[in-house]
Amino acid sequence: MNRGKFMKHKIVFFDMDGTLYQTENDVIQESALDAIQTLKDKGYIVCAATGRPLNQMKLILQRVQFDYYVLINGSYILDKDFQEIGSYPILQGNVNDLVNFSKKHETGLMFHFGDATYIYNNFYPMYDFCKYCNVLDSLFYDPSQSYHLRHKAFNAVVLTKDKKLVDQFMETHPNLRNDLINVKTDGFCFDIFNADNDKSKGIEMILEKTGFTWKDAICFGDSTNDIHMLKKADIGVAMGNASDFVKSYANFATTSTYDNGIYNAVTKILKDE
Repeated sequence: MNRGKFMKHKIVFFDMDGTLYQTENDVIQESALDAIQTLKDKGYIVCAATGRPLNQMKLILQRVQFDYYVLINGSYILDKDFQEIGSYPILQGNVNDLVNFSKKHETGLMFHFGDATYIYNNFYPMYDFCKYCNVLDSLFYDPSQSYHLRHKAFNAVVLTKDKKLVDQFMETHPNLRNDLINVKTDGFCFDIFNADNDKSKGIEMILEKTGFTWKDAICFGDSTNDIHMLKKADIGVAMGNASDFVKSYANFATTSTYDNGIYNAVTKILKDE
């Protein structure tokens, strides 16, 4: 029986890495899959909200399908059939500047486009980063560094041993912002995207489409790029493996992604519904 209309909340958004997905060992706990199925059975709309592009969701989608996808930190939004609802690409001038910056300083550089991810510079350090994230089969290499001239780029990943270089670049590009990615790489690895863009902006596009509001929403996350959605949702759930800083923006913290965190939180929420 579909009981979603009787529940207080209507729509649930899950971060992937460190929340639903154990990045380093390609594990989604069975208890988490059971919890998601329970939500679906009760009529909730279940959505992904991730920094990943669609082409790096393959291993996850083999185990769970979502009703909507907020991808690339809120800049690429798709429905369940992977049709684009809307997008917020990086301005072409900023993309060109990132390419030139990476060439000049010999940093690692990778772009997420709507349908593909291309490494532009310092291939092997970027390769090692992607190997850690289990996304090697979705990578391409563009030695000509020209793919961005024909396609919209939504996100850049920069890898450098000199953090000051990125700081200086960001100072001259106030309409961009960067997040330090917490991964085991040889150097500092940054996501770079539009300053006004984050997962909550992509979520708002889905809320508008479905006729819901933040009061109808439950969000799960573990990282700094989840803070706005945790804060805006009626129920924001931080994973046990999140920092205290991230947890401070959530309504409550569950156990870690390694210890049935999704299942325990969903069980708690459904008791209160």
